[in-house]
Amino acid sequence: MYISMVTLDVTDTYDQHQAIWSLFPDAPDRKRDHLFRIENKNGRQLVALLQSTSQPMSSKSAKVLKSKVFNPVITNGDYFKFKLTANPTKCLSEGKKVVELKTEAQQVEWLQRKLNGANVTVTSIDSHVTNSRKSSHSRFVTFEGVLQVINSEQVYSALVMGIGRKKHAGAGLLSLAKVN
Repeated sequence: MYISMVTLDVTDTYDQHQAIWSLFPDAPDRKRDHLFRIENKNGRQLVALLQSTSQPMSSKSAKVLKSKVFNPVITNGDYFKFKLTANPTKCLSEGKKVVELKTEAQQVEWLQRKLNGANVTVTSIDSHVTNSRKSSHSRFVTFEGVLQVINSEQVYSALVMGIGRKKHAGAGLLSLAKVN
């Protein structure tokens, strides 16, 4: 895997999705194997953290600032600081209707269900609504805190596959930094 910092010259989530795809020009028919999260906004230019299975290459709408190989090691009992921007939702009526979770208590409970391979302590939570011209606006929640790994395979899977919905729009990327 690779972890990269990239700049995007677009603010709409659909355009961000398109700009991120443009970083991988040699694979037009492949499935999405990358996750990203907007880290900073500076006017119309955004800085995003990108995790991908192949190395990104700068394009007209996205520039790779730096990129490095990323091989995380996760062991049971390890402690990590984490950051995750997600779109916490739940399905009603057998998966036919999806609603966003709006209270902090519901959102933290959702996160603990999704990271059931770890003991999770949330230390910071921030919510914002995203802009998209292709679909309805969505509430994204950024969680920060500390987790202790109970099941390393489940946590590794969450790290690689992402968490929750709206991954195409910049949600789902779990970042971990080992606590010594």
